[in-house]
Amino acid sequence: MYEKFWELDTLPFENTPDPNVFLESEQHREALARLLYMVQERQAGGVLTSVYGCGKTLILRRLRMELAPKGYRFSIVNNPRLNDLDMLRMILHGFGGASVPTQKADVLMSLESLFTETARDGKHSVVIIDEAHDIDDLSILEELRLLLNYQGEKHGMVSLLLVGQPELAAKIENNKQLNQRLRMKTQLEPLSMDETVQYIAFRLAYANAKANYFSPENMETVGKCSNRIPRWINNICHMTLMNAFLRNTRVIDNNLIWETSESFGNQLT
Repeated sequence: MYEKFWELDTLPFENTPDPNVFLESEQHREALARLLYMVQERQAGGVLTSVYGCGKTLILRRLRMELAPKGYRFSIVNNPRLNDLDMLRMILHGFGGASVPTQKADVLMSLESLFTETARDGKHSVVIIDEAHDIDDLSILEELRLLLNYQGEKHGMVSLLLVGQPELAAKIENNKQLNQRLRMKTQLEPLSMDETVQYIAFRLAYANAKANYFSPENMETVGKCSNRIPRWINNICHMTLMNAFLRNTRVIDNNLIWETSESFGNQLT
């Protein structure tokens, strides 16, 4: 698109959660480290929350990228708006079940068999429910809690990670038994202003930019316009580069950034 104009090898501000483009800010490093510890220690489970666009999905992909080659088996459910049976069926399907039973008892027996065989092979099963704040049926949270009852001789055979927006925390707290099992709780916040500057520079370096096209003042303006949320930093920087390209100018000023930000309307709030 505008890569040739800006002398870039690739688009620097894509919103696709690519684990290879992972800014290791302090809080992202800590969140990933906590989740790695939780899974590697075979703990029952944890909770990862943040407002939309702060990098939850990216951390999940990095978690899987690091652990899957070591024998950890993952099942990730991205749409939890299901009933309790369909949730269990989706979890089984996520582990690679080619033929998923339709009866609940059969699904549970298949999951127990899978967890047992995986543990017998010295591996570990991990269930991740993304967008878990969308779970409205409390029976689903109860079914997820019951999955944690599958125990080996020394450790549980499955770890559960619930991921979602901040309102997820209240839903979990209302289920006292589940809340007690999910002891590893982590919340991502928007980036600091210093981290925002580092983030923009990092993404440009990833695209092999010949220069940092955003001045320090520009990057501070992007931080203000985006509320320092990575997804919106990407959106604003991407469209700012596009708008400059369309105007055939390599000069980015704060007015262009504000104009670009305003084009998103109330989506930023």
